[in-house]
Formats: sequence, structure tokens, C-alpha cells
Amino acid sequence: MSETTTETVTPTEGAPEVETPAKETDWQAEARKWEGRAKANKSAAEKLAEIEESSKSEAQKLAERAEAAEKALAEAKAESLRLSVIAKHGIPEEYQEFVSGSTEEELVAKAEKVKKLIEAQAATPTRHAVVPGEGSTPAMALNGDGIESALKNALGI
Repeated sequence: MSETTTETVTPTEGAPEVETPAKETDWQAEARKWEGRAKANKSAAEKLAEIEESSKSEAQKLAERAEAAEKALAEAKAESLRLSVIAKHGIPEEYQEFVSGSTEEELVAKAEKVKKLIEAQAATPTRHAVVPGEGSTPAMALNGDGIESALKNALGI
């Protein structure tokens, strides 16, 4: 089938000999050693990150609660100021939504404007819509001679 040949290499005379170290490095053992160290470092790094995250999240929770409380306080102060201006100007409840603003000057200006509009509306007499012919008797009955003669004239009969 197939032939296999083996050669034997013999060192030739006069060729320099390669020095071999007294102890050869076992690369697999070294690789395993460094792999073990890397795994140990990874677990230590994960634990450190976990500790930092837990303390960071606690600090973040406190910061978020403080921020929410400050926001709620600011909203309460703004609403209190708005209601104070509304009460001072005597704005009725159905018109209070029109008084808005972020500063006291804006609130006062809008409250005065709403107050003037309310007073102007109260001073103007209310007008009722009038429908012509509503409430009065028709000029002629629907079956009367006037309608009949108007139709005959329109049709040319």
C-alpha cells in the first residue's frame, strides 16, 4: 500500500550545539497558574463592583428621595402662592384655572386680567338670541287664501 520511511538525523561534526536550558518551562502549567489568578481576580473584582453598586444605589436612593421632596416642596409653594393671589383678587372657582404663572408678578397680572373680564361680563347685559316669528302669531294661516294666491302668482296660474 504505502511505504513509510524514517530518517535518522545524526549531528554532523563541526556543527555548533544548541544549548538547552537546564530546566524547560512547562507552558501548560504556567497557563493554568495564570488562569487561576485571573479567575480569582475576576471574582474579587465582581465582589468589589457589587459592594460599590449597593452603596451607590443607596446613595442614589437618598439623592432621588431628596430631589423628589424638594420638587414637591417647590410645587406646594407655587400652588400656595397661586391660591393666595386668587383669594386676594376674589376669583370665582370656575375661573381659577385661568390664573397661572411661575412668579408672583405673572400670577397677579393674570388674576387682574381675569377679574376685569369677569367684571366686564357682569356689566354687559345678557343678550338672548331672537328667532324671527318666534312667539308671535303667523301673518296668515297655512291653509288661508293668502298662501293660495301667492302660489298661483308664483306659478303663473
